[in-house]
Amino acid sequence: MRLAGERGRCYDLPSIRRDTHRARAVGTALLVLTVTAPSTSPAAGLAVPLAIEETAGVARRSWPVTASVPFPRGRLRGADVWVAAPAGDATLAQARALERWPDGSTRWLLVDFLADVGSHRQVTYMLHDGTAPHTPGGGIRDRDTAAGRVLDTGALRVTVPVSGPTLAELAHDDGAVQPIAAPTLLLDGAPPATPAIVRVAVETVGPVRTELLVTGRYPQGIDYELRLAVFAGEPWVRLQLTITDMADAEFAPVRSLALAALGPFARASLGIDGNARTVQIRGNDRHELRHADAEPAELDGERAGRHGDGWVRAVGDESILTIVARYFWEEYPKAIEVAADRVRLDLFAGRDAPVLLGSGAAKTHELWVAAEPLDRATPPATLAAALQAPLTALPPAGWIVTSRALPQALSPAAPGASDFLAHLATAVARYEANARTERWDDGPPVPCTARTTENPRLGFYGALNWGDWNFPGYRDRADGCDAWGNLEYDLSQVLGLGWAATGSRLFWEALVPAARHYRDVDVAHHAPHHPEWVGFNHPHTALHFTFGKPANVDLGHTWTEGLLTYYRLTGETRALEAARGIADALRPHAARADNPRKLGWPMIALVAVYDATGERRYLEAARTYADAALRKYRPSPAAADWKMGILADGLAAVHAATGDDDIRRWLVTYADTLLASPGRWPDARYALPLGYLAAATGVARYEAAALAVARGLKIGVRGKQLAIAGRTGFRLLAPLAATRGLAAPPRASAFAPPPPSRSHAAPGRRRAR
Repeated sequence: MRLAGERGRCYDLPSIRRDTHRARAVGTALLVLTVTAPSTSPAAGLAVPLAIEETAGVARRSWPVTASVPFPRGRLRGADVWVAAPAGDATLAQARALERWPDGSTRWLLVDFLADVGSHRQVTYMLHDGTAPHTPGGGIRDRDTAAGRVLDTGALRVTVPVSGPTLAELAHDDGAVQPIAAPTLLLDGAPPATPAIVRVAVETVGPVRTELLVTGRYPQGIDYELRLAVFAGEPWVRLQLTITDMADAEFAPVRSLALAALGPFARASLGIDGNARTVQIRGNDRHELRHADAEPAELDGERAGRHGDGWVRAVGDESILTIVARYFWEEYPKAIEVAADRVRLDLFAGRDAPVLLGSGAAKTHELWVAAEPLDRATPPATLAAALQAPLTALPPAGWIVTSRALPQALSPAAPGASDFLAHLATAVARYEANARTERWDDGPPVPCTARTTENPRLGFYGALNWGDWNFPGYRDRADGCDAWGNLEYDLSQVLGLGWAATGSRLFWEALVPAARHYRDVDVAHHAPHHPEWVGFNHPHTALHFTFGKPANVDLGHTWTEGLLTYYRLTGETRALEAARGIADALRPHAARADNPRKLGWPMIALVAVYDATGERRYLEAARTYADAALRKYRPSPAAADWKMGILADGLAAVHAATGDDDIRRWLVTYADTLLASPGRWPDARYALPLGYLAAATGVARYEAAALAVARGLKIGVRGKQLAIAGRTGFRLLAPLAATRGLAAPPRASAFAPPPPSRSHAAPGRRRAR
């Protein structure tokens, strides 16, 4: 595989392998899509290439695609854009602003459109500003009725009631109504219950995708949040179900969280190891496919293969129902049950051992439900493969860097970038391979010496683990045995920047579970005994949660950049909300910082949220931490250990946002001291601010030193080492990329008045006070 740079230059990289069990590219390399350079002529209209890669081996026809596109300040006002297919014809599309610059112009635009992509093919669509030469017909119709909100895709009609035990009713023109029951939650010591719905709201509306947000609460004190999305011309709905433990007990022992589609059904099939297993349903027969561990898959209590494929198809009298779960075996325990009267997907199948959902923790499950006519149903394995690999488009790395809308963005054409990105891709592939096979002990959160039995597991899987990494054999009386890393050093940021720089699915497919895990499981959404913890993320610990741990939450283990990068790349608002929560929790605690990184990381986290929202309270809090740093530590690596590099990086972030002269002088003295004694401070983290200083001052020796450190990075394959080196590399090289003029600054669009909101956040986003 060859990596194409911005000027057509290519770099040789290792090739991608395909994992046949997961139908996704997770090999030893990165793939960068070769696309036409975006239009930058002052006289030209906007023309941003959006590259799409099909990885599931399923040809897509008029298939929904999502792209998040950054823009330089002043380039685009509003969301007046259209998308052209390769032949130049307009395709059905919609767009909304995710984030705005201080002048009101669009910073990030989320675009949904329909595209045709062949199996294992790549194709490029083009984003233009202005009005399309013709408007494609069709799209989603929605309306309010007495029965609830009705969404019509053209292939499926979905009714979402505002109350009651039914989640949704699905119907196509040739079939009867297919009811989907609201998920039933079962905890130890409490009867099963369905959620009381508080609100049904439209979160996204448009001809390509319309998404509702349904919120409520279970009587056991568990919050319920469901995002239901429909797509133009498609016979399926996407459900993203999030539950959050808002009860006061340390753990909620979850035995079941089950969603059922009601029959009658005559027969069914289930996917196991890429094959369909047909089961007959007679009388009171029930069949269950279950994962109590990552493997094996058990059918009716007997081993049936390694992995369930996460889909079930049930055939009724008038229609065919298919349910597809993303990360079915990776997020064990899960189960699918089929019977004549229902198909039931249990998202927390803790029958033998409950899932211990920590107080304040959340978990998001993603699944699809399709209702198709008997004579026009897509083969279930084909449908599942396509749904489990959604199409995502990406603009060129040079465009992203030039927009300056994504902090730390890097282009392969930047100095030092091609070698760094190739090494990073190799390390991520090896990290993924290691995560699939590492042995760890799923025991209680106590020191290893206190354990009397072991519960060995293989691979970093499980409902609360998927996306995170473990410290196998970690020996620490505070953290417990085999503690989870809780994505220390912001692995989500490394993966997100890797995806933006390369377009490699290797990074993307690791990013999605990592970012969702961090924002859901690792962030304390509720802490009744420690209200000051709310919003913080738990540091590395056994079982992910800090209950009973002497260190509790830690200012030196707080990260928001990866959450914000993920929000910008996907539009998933829960990531933005989690980043805000961390920043709000950090604001009052500068006086608690007792080492350099407890000042450095909060500065970085707060400035990142200020940059994304424009809310000055975050910048003011960052300055409070900066003032404390200037008072406590002299500008020298010798003032403490490697944590001084984190502090210096934090001060660089504050300087970038404020231009403060005192901080600049501190940073220059620190850098000069570091460079005056080559080899004295070999840890690469000491050098974190050098790339920024090179860009800010133009001093050549800072750039040379930053490039030298980046070249010498040893990118490990363990999660922590990968995140440390990966983040360091981007921090050193990205500022140099931003100064290189990789593309001419795009011209500004015609002026339109900015929206009334003072925040950078997208229109309609609630601003925290």
